[in-house]
Amino acid sequence: MLYMVESNRTVVIPLWVPEESRSDFHQTILPYAYCQQEAVNHCWPDTPKQPDDLQTSKRDVEDALYDRLREDTNEQLHSNLVQKAIKDATSAISSCKTSWENGDRISKPDFYDRDRAGYTMTYDKRAATYGRYEATLSTLNGTVTCRYELPAELEGTPYGEYVLDKRWSFSTSKLVFDGDRFWLHAVMQRQFRDDPVYTPQTDESGSDTHEDTHRVLGVDLNVDGATAVTSTGQFYGNADALNAYRSEQEQLRGELQQTGTRSAHLRFQQRRGVEWRYYDQYAHHVANSIKQEALRVRATHVAFENLTRIRKRISNLPKFQQWLFKKVRKYTEYKLERSGVTVDTTKPAHTSQACSRTDCDCVDEDNRDGKHFECLECGYTVNSDYNAAKNIGFRYLCEELSSPASRTCSSGQATSQLALVSGTLSPTGDFAEHEWVSTDKPHPQQASESSDSERSRVG
Repeated sequence: MLYMVESNRTVVIPLWVPEESRSDFHQTILPYAYCQQEAVNHCWPDTPKQPDDLQTSKRDVEDALYDRLREDTNEQLHSNLVQKAIKDATSAISSCKTSWENGDRISKPDFYDRDRAGYTMTYDKRAATYGRYEATLSTLNGTVTCRYELPAELEGTPYGEYVLDKRWSFSTSKLVFDGDRFWLHAVMQRQFRDDPVYTPQTDESGSDTHEDTHRVLGVDLNVDGATAVTSTGQFYGNADALNAYRSEQEQLRGELQQTGTRSAHLRFQQRRGVEWRYYDQYAHHVANSIKQEALRVRATHVAFENLTRIRKRISNLPKFQQWLFKKVRKYTEYKLERSGVTVDTTKPAHTSQACSRTDCDCVDEDNRDGKHFECLECGYTVNSDYNAAKNIGFRYLCEELSSPASRTCSSGQATSQLALVSGTLSPTGDFAEHEWVSTDKPHPQQASESSDSERSRVG
């Protein structure tokens, strides 16, 4: 059987919007935000007493509100933008419901805020046309074509790697106005065929999983490239774009502090909230993606590396000290809790330098060169983050699920599987083991070297 896996990458692209068209987007956000808030009001009763009082079904809300919202906006707002506004609202309510169930304090989302510095609108291909060098987006006053602002050298940038590669196609993306300029958070998709090393393992009964099966999804988290990579070959988030955004915000805050005026101080306070919400939304996006992949492959466990206190052992550069790893893991954990999926950690030692083939025990720092992994012994070649994700999942199988304490199934002996691109790997007999030693996450010297070759801010 041929297995296909879909990968998503987000490329953040600065947009050049014609001066006379900027107001078209500013006008469009008003009815769009109105639809968002009306959907929130519908989902959130006056005095909710428990999480289940919050409504999270997009279909139910759309059935109840779509016709009225189209009428309320005089049918000037594109029908698909009305649908996307409802989806934004139900997603926000769903996050509130999960936080409430997790014991966190919540408040009703407020989308209809005329004083906010920036805004976001979601566009799919029915309300937008995405090209390799420009995008055309629907507004209240017709469509607006926006050029991508690109650096002179595209090679090696996420834009060159994904947008210009015809193997990747545009999916539903977001237009973001940060108070100063416009950005396109372009979501690129690509399908991959099955893994060249592992072949699918299936139960003779034809059932994908059964009560005596442990299935692990390994997840590698990174400070560059994709923020999260799974053992099934999925790539989520864009850490390069996050680092570029962080650097831009730090520069803006510095300029505002130097200005010293009251208006600069007020803007400084306003930007701080915008920036925090951006990071939080980013972490939710990555965690939601991991959750959906875990449910798709019917994982019983999601394994991350245990990176507690790792900041003390690595570089002081901002991109290493401001990771969202803990937040991504925490969000993934509570998003999967209701589905009965366990989120746990395993030791990080040399997961990036060991070959992930179970018939090879090579562990060598020269196996990895940036995002490229090539085993010095067996020649296995693959993306280094994907290799690490498989090692993380397999280590969790070896050290956590192979112990007698982990065998809680009815038979007393669990079948353990690692979720891969092409299906699952079911180890037999003794688990293959490597000589794992200290962490291979960036050391100060490595971090300094990597900072000299940071990618362009497009991306």
